Amino acid sequence: MVRDRKFLIGINDSEAAFRSVAYVAGMAGSRDECRIILLHVLPPIPPELLEFGGAEDPGTEHQMNEALKHEQAQWVEKAKKAAEPLLQHARDILYRFEIPPQNITTRISQIIHRPDIVRELVECAHEHDCGTIVVGRETYSSFQEMFHRHVGEELARHAVGYAIWVIA
Repeated sequence: MVRDRKFLIGINDSEAAFRSVAYVAGMAGSRDECRIILLHVLPPIPPELLEFGGAEDPGTEHQMNEALKHEQAQWVEKAKKAAEPLLQHARDILYRFEIPPQNITTRISQIIHRPDIVRELVECAHEHDCGTIVVGRETYSSFQEMFHRHVGEELARHAVGYAIWVIA
């Protein structure tokens, strides 16, 4: 498979993400040689689930650590279930453009910090030998733009060797 026919699309709950899916589908058409990987990056685990203060008694500390791991696993499973409708909506868009189901792969990734999103996108693109990384861009007010750094801007800086498409 030629790298320039493999697209990684970042999926979140924004309309811009779904416009990105439709854009790629329109560009790829129903050609068999194109592959599309849909990647949803889970939000970071809430800070209160990352660590606890500890305990002086080793037995109590072990129990607290196990309880924390259980809560983290529950949170991740809940977040994955919440992501599934987003991925299904993206697949439905691709199906409407007659992209064959076997040409679509979905992935869910977990990060600890929001800045890791760019790293996850690049690593997934590398893993699947994609030539193009596609993300949607929501529009913000001028005030919001001052405080918001967009994933597409970060990709342009850090994703060397990939075509970056930012779809508004």
